[in-house]
Parts: sequence; structure tokens; C-alpha cells
Amino acid sequence: MDTELKNINSELITNIKAILKHRGMKQCDLARLLKKKEPEVSRWLSGAVVISKRSRRKIEEALGEPITKDSTFKRTNDIINIGIIGTGNIAGRFVAESRNVKGINIIAVFNPNINEAISFCEKFGISKVCCTVEDLFSVSDAVYVASPVSSHYSYAAQALIHGCHVLCEIPFVSSNKEALELINLSRNNGLILMNAIKTAYCPSFQQMIMLAKSGIIGDVVDISASVTNLLPDFFPKEFSNERMMENMSYPLLVFFKLFGTDVKRIHSFRKWDGDKLKYTNTSVEFEGGIGSFKVGVGVKSEGSMIISGTKGYLYVPAPWWKPDYFEIRFENPADNKKYYFPYEADGLRYEIQVLKDKINRNDNNEYISVKEIKRITHIQSTIMKE
Repeated sequence: MDTELKNINSELITNIKAILKHRGMKQCDLARLLKKKEPEVSRWLSGAVVISKRSRRKIEEALGEPITKDSTFKRTNDIINIGIIGTGNIAGRFVAESRNVKGINIIAVFNPNINEAISFCEKFGISKVCCTVEDLFSVSDAVYVASPVSSHYSYAAQALIHGCHVLCEIPFVSSNKEALELINLSRNNGLILMNAIKTAYCPSFQQMIMLAKSGIIGDVVDISASVTNLLPDFFPKEFSNERMMENMSYPLLVFFKLFGTDVKRIHSFRKWDGDKLKYTNTSVEFEGGIGSFKVGVGVKSEGSMIISGTKGYLYVPAPWWKPDYFEIRFENPADNKKYYFPYEADGLRYEIQVLKDKINRNDNNEYISVKEIKRITHIQSTIMKE
């Protein structure tokens, strides 16, 4: 068996086992669905024999879902049950936005504070309140982790171990070590793991990045962006600093999309209020380019973005991380071009649609790469150190 075929077969076996585990099935159950003897299925799952293309199709038909990234099998009228961990404002917006994506069902909610979970479910018409995360995993195909960042790793890891796909809010996790472990867990279990930087999944942002890369404004040399809020002083340190990290995610994503992830140096001015980071003006240097951002929760600035090139520049007005309009501007104003795109509500419906399509193996696009996730996490944690 050559290396490529061996890798493909190994991926098939991993994916099949993950599906069986998630459904609480054994290989004898799969044999029954396929109307085959169990020893034959056992030889497939042990890797003793190659699973042929014809056998793959039969397995997909029996399980009702694709088992490879390049599969042409399509689910029809499938409902994906999503469990939510956390009941803050973003979780409420997620529920509202999910109702715009056909085939998504918010099935259950978990919060360590059971009273908050009950109130949330009553408010949004969700039938099941879970007393434990294990209860949530048992009824969910996928889990949306919208708890404080300090618990993201633990909840996401448990969900993946229990066979659930994961969409994790930003900030993703607290360290590169945690990020890498979650990525490996998802790969080993054949599951989807998504970082919920919602901007990455909206069509207007993708078009904006494509245009910036196209050469229409020449070589990109400088990117400057601001994301600021004014939070009340009584907000606790954990919430305030988490919002700072969240705000950093958006400009950093743009930097890495346009300059790559090979960072040469970082310089950061930071304004602290006790143990709360209130503002930073940070520059990230690359080979041939620089990105700078103003991010704050106690300082307000214009929330626009400018991508400067050798022939012109791309301007996105505030709030640039929800792009529904941007301009490409040149030395001669008569050459300027304006672009308009729909950006519905809070934009969460785009990431929910991508999650659904990835679970159904109908979307193989890489919206945020592993390198980008690791680099964003590293820079966030570096800036947040006192």
C-alpha cells in the first residue's frame, strides 16, 4: 500500500470510528446496516484491507453522511442539533441568528449557574436545560462554546472527546499549547473545530481580502485598523481583558491574511488601569510590510481600516469588522471604486452556515488557518502580560 493510499485509508477509518463513537454504535451495528458480516467490517476498521471507493459509498449511504473531505455525498433535509455552553449576550445573538440558517436546531443549553440557564431557555424558547455538560454532549451534534475564555479549552476538549463538533467564541483559548491540543483532538476524532471570528466567514470580508491581494492597489505595505469600546469601570478584570483580546482578533486576522504569519517584531504601547488593560497601540512588522492597530475598552477611536498599497489604498469605514461597504481609492479620485455587500444583522449567521456546511462536508474552504489561530493566540497572550 503506497503512502498516499495509506493516509487516505487511515483518514477513512478515523472518520468512521468518530461517527460510530458519537452515535454510540459499534462495528457490529455498522455491519448490520451494511448487511455484511462483522469480521469484514472489522478488517476495514483495523486497516488490514483498503476500503474501496465502492465500499466508501455504501458506508456513507448506510451512515447517512460523508466520511471524506472530498466526498460527493450530500445529506438531505438534515437537522444539526447545537448545544450552547454559556448564556451571555453573544449566546442570545447566536440563537437569534441561528434561526436564519435552515437545518439548525438549538437543542439545549448549559451554564454552571442552573438558574441563568433556565432563564435563558425561557427567554429564547429552548426546551432543554442541561445540568451537566455531559448531558449537553449526549444530545448535540455540535457545541457552541460561549463561556468565559478561561473555560474555552476545557469545554471544547470535552466536546471533541465526546464526538461533538465545536464552534468556539473568541478569544479562542489562552495559549498556543491549548490551541494546538484542540486542533489535534479535532483532527484525531474527525471533527470540525472552528474559531468564531465572525468576520472571517462573511462574503464581503472574503471579497475585500481577495481585492487587496489582487494587485489593484499594488503591493500592500501598511495596514492600520481600530477596534475600541468604552466599558464601564465597574466591569470585572476578566470581562474587560477578555474584550481586549477579542478586539485584537479582528485586525490580526487581516494582517495574517495579507502579510502571512512570519512576524519579524512586535512593538506595543499599553495603558493599564490596575490589572485591567484599557488600551494598546501595537505594531506588527513583517517582511516588506507593517500592520498596526488601536484596540481599547477605555479609549475611543475611529473604527475604520486602511490597507495602503503602492498604487492606491482600500478604505473600510467603521465598523470595519462588519464590512458591508468599502472603497478602493487612487491618486486620481475619478478612478475610485465603491463596493457594496450585504452584511446581515450581527453576521453570526455566516459562521453558523459555514459550520453546517463543514459538518455536512459541503465546504472545504480554510477560513482561518492553523498558523493564523496560533499566531493570533500568541500575540494576544503576549500583549496581555503585565
